[in-house]
Amino acid sequence: MARTLTFTQHYPVGADRLFDLVIDLDTLDAVTKPWVQFHHLPSGPVQAGQVIDVALSLLGVLPARPYTIRIVECDRTARRMRSRESGMGVRGLSHCVEVAPGDGGSVLTDRVEIDAGWATPLAAIFAWFTYRWRHHVRLRLLGAV
Repeated sequence: MARTLTFTQHYPVGADRLFDLVIDLDTLDAVTKPWVQFHHLPSGPVQAGQVIDVALSLLGVLPARPYTIRIVECDRTARRMRSRESGMGVRGLSHCVEVAPGDGGSVLTDRVEIDAGWATPLAAIFAWFTYRWRHHVRLRLLGAV
């Protein structure tokens, strides 16, 4: 049974600047370490229709295993990116990121739907922790801390 998690975080920068940071694969690598380590991750901003085949290692301890990220939508005007992901025991992960202007900056909303079969509760706990971690790293990368 799938689980859906929603995270809403505020940033003291403009929405366009935040969205550009969020869709950059170099930033993805930076905001997931040390919990998730990517192998063979390309550089630069994602594009709609892009398929990214990587290997992931959890905590840098578990062996790297194949993981696929399909960019379903990347709309700079709407500041929305959607992906479908699978691998590492995850049957399917649907991720939607939306950035909107907010008081004194911008608001980022992550919606993550995870289906990992019997391991869904464990995957959801891990996702809850790592998505909250990303916020603190993004603040540092934006020079907002």
